[in-house]
Amino acid sequence: MPDPESKILFLGTGNAFNTDGRASQSIWVEPNGGTPFLVDTGPTVLASMNRYGVDPDELDRVFITHLHGDHIAGWPFLILHSLFLARRARPLKVFGPRGTKQRLETLATTCYEELVSDGSLAFEIDYHELAVTEISGVDAGAGLHFDVVPVEHHPTSIGYRFRVAGNTIGVSGDTRWCPGLEKLAKGCDLLILECTCLEKPDFAHVSLEEVRGGLDRLGAKRLALVHLSDDVARALAQKPIPDVVAAEDGMILAV
Repeated sequence: MPDPESKILFLGTGNAFNTDGRASQSIWVEPNGGTPFLVDTGPTVLASMNRYGVDPDELDRVFITHLHGDHIAGWPFLILHSLFLARRARPLKVFGPRGTKQRLETLATTCYEELVSDGSLAFEIDYHELAVTEISGVDAGAGLHFDVVPVEHHPTSIGYRFRVAGNTIGVSGDTRWCPGLEKLAKGCDLLILECTCLEKPDFAHVSLEEVRGGLDRLGAKRLALVHLSDDVARALAQKPIPDVVAAEDGMILAV
């Protein structure tokens, strides 16, 4: 018997410019039989949660791929929701690269210093900072384990490979095409891969051109492209790639 399916909701699939009105990147994962977790907290994350009917208070674990604003700037508003609407009391675990605690605390205190400084939070934030190096089998609690693979975009950039209800879900975060990306992808049932542009760029992102040319080197069963524009989605629709989909805001995939 196959394992029951888990659900992935794309709260945001856009880039730093919110091109074509796409929300900032954030991925909600509901493991079958487990508690939901979130990967990245882009600026629009709370609005997207409300739009697509998910409850931020269900979260016990948040994962950060790197410390650029389009992946973390929604953090203060999740804290605000936890304080005033959810009245959260239980701890919240946050996993991210080294520097995550300082960066997120700086964001929160800059926005709402009177609410979050000097130990005034009613709940504990339990930070787990990860070296930007290969790490296998990290225990995140509640039966969730993950691997870490460094990728090439920012000094803090890491990809995650989650073991979810018998399946493996990879999340690249932002990266150029690199050996770390290929290592991250290998054996994934689903790889959530950034694909910012149509042709290979001079900057540290992946293009649809590179996906077409390098798909066999990834070794993932399925790909969902994020951090993209409608141009990328249209180009893929016009010339499809088997088992590759351009994610849309609000899209749900079963794994």
